[in-house]
Amino acid sequence: MLRRAKNAYRFVATYRQHLPFAFEAIFSMPCAVTKLRGAIKGGDELITVLYVGRRMNYPYLLRTIFDEHHVQEEEHSSLLTFRKYMDKMAKDSDVIIVDLGWPYNGVFNRTGKYLEIPDWMNMVVELADDWDGVVRSFRHTTRNNDLRIIRRNDYRFEVSNERRLIEQFYDDMYIPYVTSRHKGDSVFAPRKHVIRQAKQGKLLHVLRGEQLVAAGVVFPGRDILYFLWMGLPPDCLDRPPEGAISALYYFGIKYAFDNDYKAVDFTGTRPFLNDGAFRFKRKWGALVEDTFSPSSILVKPKNNNENAARFCERFPVLARNGNDLEARFLYRDETVDEDTLDRLSKQYGCDGVDRMTVVEIADENETRSMQKDPDGCQYRLIKCRMDSFADHYARRTIDPGG
Repeated sequence: MLRRAKNAYRFVATYRQHLPFAFEAIFSMPCAVTKLRGAIKGGDELITVLYVGRRMNYPYLLRTIFDEHHVQEEEHSSLLTFRKYMDKMAKDSDVIIVDLGWPYNGVFNRTGKYLEIPDWMNMVVELADDWDGVVRSFRHTTRNNDLRIIRRNDYRFEVSNERRLIEQFYDDMYIPYVTSRHKGDSVFAPRKHVIRQAKQGKLLHVLRGEQLVAAGVVFPGRDILYFLWMGLPPDCLDRPPEGAISALYYFGIKYAFDNDYKAVDFTGTRPFLNDGAFRFKRKWGALVEDTFSPSSILVKPKNNNENAARFCERFPVLARNGNDLEARFLYRDETVDEDTLDRLSKQYGCDGVDRMTVVEIADENETRSMQKDPDGCQYRLIKCRMDSFADHYARRTIDPGG
């Protein structure tokens, strides 16, 4: 205890001239309160979402939730003053999303009223000792479809760390690819950083004959090969060649295996289960880990609200539940049975998902725990009325066997 006190005193004595600036930065940290209304992704229904936060995940959330939207009301405040605006705008919002970042997300949600989902997760393929074992870890559809397409197109790969090719990759493939995917909210890795990492690692080219169809940068760790950036040639952006991106993943895994790596790290992935990147990485046998970021996106739908229920149904997510990851689903008009759970397991299940909780809006309240599957994932069905569904959906599962 005495040593801690001495360390604290030493810290204050050393940095006392900087402390006022540090506290000022915290107290004045910008925080936007924005009420948005628009057509929900994949449908014609209009929904009102209140976003509160530091805009770290704002572009991604807009792109994920809405087909089109407009700002109804907005206030620019700080971490100390946002609550008065939030409470005012929350009254006629269907869903509240809080994006404060770490550690403020934990302080804000200390009562546990919001569903806590990681802003980023990690996905890793653990490599078997033999190549046949690696291929068996791929999803059935991947083995039947993707590998067949790769063979049919006679794809092959080459690796290089020649600076000229790396610069060409960054300028002509990576930047256009990211721009085409993310439009106005594109975020690019710095050119010098990409070149340095690729020089220390490898630039992987996928070719069909002599035609370059895809490329990516892989970077070596001690036992892990990291997938960092990818891109397509300009003539492939509008219509990517059949299976080219699958070939990039496949050959990256093959390169890792041939060079005695124990795992392939696909790095950051979003927690929305219908996100294309999550589904694509899952195809290659990747397990999911809550190790990429301590920050959270907090979600609170409104009880007895049809639009809020539609939001929860449309966007299944992985949520933090203590030290575990739990998939959350909601059904409004469909009776959930064993076949439903089996379908969800096949569509979304992967190693690292410890629980699957399904909330079914029904006439009565009932909580039922299902049997674990062979991988140890626990299934839980919660039936509840419309006037309390949001509480059940957002509540942390304390005892999955209860």
